[in-house]
Amino acid sequence: MEQQITKKYFKDVLRHYRLKAGMTQEQLAGLAGISTGFLGNMETGHKWPNIDMMIRLAEALKVRPGEMTDELVKRWKDKD
Repeated sequence: MEQQITKKYFKDVLRHYRLKAGMTQEQLAGLAGISTGFLGNMETGHKWPNIDMMIRLAEALKVRPGEMTDELVKRWKDKD
C-alpha cells in the first residue's frame, strides 16, 4: 500500500517543495547528487524514490524528511 502512495503522490510533493525552495530541477538534482533526468522522471511520476533518496532530496531542499512524508500522507488522505 505504501509504495502505491509514493508512486501516486510523490511527484506532486517533490515539485511543491522544489518550487517552494525556488530551485530549478537542475539545481536540486545537483544538490542531491542525481541526474536532472532522474529528477524529472520523479516529478512526472515515472520514477519514485526509496527512503535513502527521499532523505537526500529533503536535505537538498532543507526540509525534514518527515515533513515530506507528512505532506505525502496528507495528499493521500485528501485524495477524495
